[in-house]
Amino acid sequence: MKKLFILFFVIGFSLVGCSQEPKNEISEPEVKKTIDENVQGDFVFRLVSEKKEYGDGENVKLYGEITYTGDKDEVTITHSSSAILFSLEEKGRGFNIGYSVEDIELVTVLKKGEPYREEYVKSGGYDAGDPSDYVRFIKRFLNNEGFPSGYYIVNGETDFFLKDKERVNIKATINFKVVE
Repeated sequence: MKKLFILFFVIGFSLVGCSQEPKNEISEPEVKKTIDENVQGDFVFRLVSEKKEYGDGENVKLYGEITYTGDKDEVTITHSSSAILFSLEEKGRGFNIGYSVEDIELVTVLKKGEPYREEYVKSGGYDAGDPSDYVRFIKRFLNNEGFPSGYYIVNGETDFFLKDKERVNIKATINFKVVE
């Protein structure tokens, strides 16, 4: 009877150990794309990370570009706070770093063949109900130089309207690592 009890105890303990959720970590993330470029009509949208790998605390260089390639010398576009929007995910932790839209109906003139560039500027926030590890991460992200170590996916997007109310929405995705 004692042996049977010990056997059930060992099996039960093993099952409990196996049923725990694995941590959401990526051991060796592979950086596949630091430049992504997509086209819609007369517009090219390009998203760029200047490096595949940055050091912890190093300034991360990300930017997006819109290039008009049509027949006119220039076109006027109407957009929200920014003509280029960036949202990030730190994949290992599963944390999303969004953006906010503060204004609408801003106007930008794009000249034919001249890339319009916007550099990424840190943004993001948290709510009182967010998990404490997420709050700590966002505080570190916003208050320190560079990014915390991790594997980042960047989703860039340009979303604007032309004078004739035609909507242009182009997306691109890149990734990079920050190592300690």
